[in-house]
Amino acid sequence: MKNIIEQKLRNGYSLDLGKLVDESFATFKKTFLIAGLGMIILTVVMLIFYLGILGAFFGFSNFTETMTSIERLATDTTFIIGNAIVTMLFSALFAPITAGFININHLAKTNKEFSVSDLFIFYKGAIFKQIFSSYLVIGFTTAVITAGFSLLGFEIINSIIQIIIALFTVFTIPLIIYGEQNYLDAITKSSQLFFKQPFIIIVALLIAGIGMFLGIFVLCIGIIFTIPYFYSMYYAIYEQTIGFKESSPIDEIGLE
Repeated sequence: MKNIIEQKLRNGYSLDLGKLVDESFATFKKTFLIAGLGMIILTVVMLIFYLGILGAFFGFSNFTETMTSIERLATDTTFIIGNAIVTMLFSALFAPITAGFININHLAKTNKEFSVSDLFIFYKGAIFKQIFSSYLVIGFTTAVITAGFSLLGFEIINSIIQIIIALFTVFTIPLIIYGEQNYLDAITKSSQLFFKQPFIIIVALLIAGIGMFLGIFVLCIGIIFTIPYFYSMYYAIYEQTIGFKESSPIDEIGLE
């Protein structure tokens, strides 16, 4: 795989937008139920995590008062830096689940059985360190930049910065779990691969975003089951860009 990746970096690659949409939707149809259940679990865990942090700092007695306190501290330097650090750690801690969402598309594509437990498979083995470290670096970079703009009062720019970083790192997790790359190489090569076909990748992800938000129209909670379509598109982009060898390191993850 390393040789294939280097070849793509040197010679570039082609993407077919129509094929990306077709293939991403095909795997999404196979995975949406399991992915949706996983998203429900993840949402509950995230709520508990965030509410626990808020409660620890502001108390559990009065939710309205807690929200008011957060609003007052929104421009406080210490709060902005602390929030950036928590967000960075949170991103790194849950990155293996993102890898799990991407990988169930691979399992579906290769006609292998999968379950909700497969969303958490990357919390074991040496690959966890690589995924965690990659998002620690990405999260730290994002946190430093966004905290700086927040302190300067440019909140709108933060969203743009986050989108740009997300685009540059779109290949990071697939390069780690399928491409046998360490976290630093994965981040670097992700940016290089993105710049080979930026327009089609951006359009493909925009389409995925639109498809994801269509779930709002299904009693609002439908978005829980459509959010995973974004990961189906991530997988389709990597599959069409790099592809897979017959035996992937992921097939051996349980053997480490």
